[in-house]
Amino acid sequence: MRKTVGILFALLLLVFLSASASAEVEITFSPEAPRVGDYVDVTVTPGREGALGVRYTLTAGGETVSAKKNTSEHYTASFRPRSEAEYTLTATVVYGKKDEESASVTIPVSGTAPTQEGADVVYSQKDGWWHSVIYRPKKPVETLEKGGCAIFSLSHILQRLGFSGEDTLPETLCVKNSRFYIPGRGTDNPGLITQASKDYSFTTQEDLIETEKGVADCLKRGDLLTFMIVTGHIAMADGISDDGQYVHIVDSATGATFERKDRWKTKGHIFVQEEDGSFTEVTSADQLPGIRWFFETEDYGGMAYWMDLHYCAHQGMRLVRKDWLQLETDSGAESVGLDYSGAMITKVIRGEEAVRVPTKDLRWTTVGADSPQVAVVSNKKGANLLDGDGKTLERYSKKISPGSVLTVLGTDDELCYVFWKDTFCYIAVKNVELLPAEKGSFNEGIVSMNGKTAGTAKVTVRAGTKKNSARVAELTIGTPVAVAEKNGDYYLVEGKGHRGWIHKQYLTLEGADTDGQTVDQGE
Repeated sequence: MRKTVGILFALLLLVFLSASASAEVEITFSPEAPRVGDYVDVTVTPGREGALGVRYTLTAGGETVSAKKNTSEHYTASFRPRSEAEYTLTATVVYGKKDEESASVTIPVSGTAPTQEGADVVYSQKDGWWHSVIYRPKKPVETLEKGGCAIFSLSHILQRLGFSGEDTLPETLCVKNSRFYIPGRGTDNPGLITQASKDYSFTTQEDLIETEKGVADCLKRGDLLTFMIVTGHIAMADGISDDGQYVHIVDSATGATFERKDRWKTKGHIFVQEEDGSFTEVTSADQLPGIRWFFETEDYGGMAYWMDLHYCAHQGMRLVRKDWLQLETDSGAESVGLDYSGAMITKVIRGEEAVRVPTKDLRWTTVGADSPQVAVVSNKKGANLLDGDGKTLERYSKKISPGSVLTVLGTDDELCYVFWKDTFCYIAVKNVELLPAEKGSFNEGIVSMNGKTAGTAKVTVRAGTKKNSARVAELTIGTPVAVAEKNGDYYLVEGKGHRGWIHKQYLTLEGADTDGQTVDQGE
């Protein structure tokens, strides 16, 4: 009896082992009916234990689309079909040097998926789709797949700013901006963003934002930022965590961030947010939930994740801001540029024309911006323009003179966030007087000399009503000014971005006889 049972057990074991040894490699894919441009996700299940890796081969219409010799550990992979065809995917599982098993599956592709676009789009630069899209047509030829990270970042930016249509898509942007590609170096991102700011009417600036406060403040205002996340690779930032410690990143080529030679820089700085709101560090791209690995490029797709604020600020980030200044007109609000500021009259760029308008008719549109107000430098020694750490800006190392008027976008206990000429920066609250936009009526006048309002003569504007008061500025006769108040023989005036006092003999009030002289509009 025991012998019979033993024989039966051995037979069953043999059958089991035979079945195990003969199990086939299995391939599944989704969606079941993919279209051109869809992400097709593939899962390979080895037929037995001990698999060392897998190779993928993709053909269509009898021609090879992709055939890599490298063995990958990615048993879950993806591709994007670029044409309607009946694709054949073969997965070869490697168990040893001469021990391999293969399986194939047919994937019919019909129809075309909608174009990838929208305020939440995250492009995958390395998904194979962009392999033949030419970025720089001149020799050496560069494709969007290989060198287009700045283009993808710009496309992400434009669509989050609310732009749509073909002009915002990577394949269009790369043709339009191929001149910014520098062989051996990549895209001139400052030049690209500056040109795009003109084409799409948003605001940027020359200076990078390199302080944690500066980066955090911008993101809280709803701005976007683009930066070199690692050497040679550009990504975009579009948000900040509730606690202000983590920056939300949109990265078109995540593999580059993790695998570049200087990837050690990012160690300890990349995170995912858990359902409970906490943040967990990740050390490799495949730890990012939902990330795709594409067998055609043997690389990872685009992904959104978080980085700590310190790292981002240290890299230096480039500002992209929606037009922040608007003028209220009879036909509605329209975006304008800024020439110079004043509490009463501000000069703006409206289309191709520079015009002086009442400051009360302007609106600051950045999130959290204070109601229209300006800061007048009140420190007799002038004031420095500062970064978020309170350090003097290198490009404006010279102090701003007393009486200078700056537009204020926000304030805290110690610093005002201001715009000066072409730069958003900070200035110490202790060095300025904050003034709201003048809502009442006020007089206007023209700087004059001996009643004449034309010529090259200049009149000194001072910080006080004494002859030895600090000099604020010099205004050419013919310059229009707004009049704030009168003190004896002196008038407090605003003109060309300065606020100070001039003697009555150098001012012709509005409505007075100007002897037919031409008024200098302060161009």
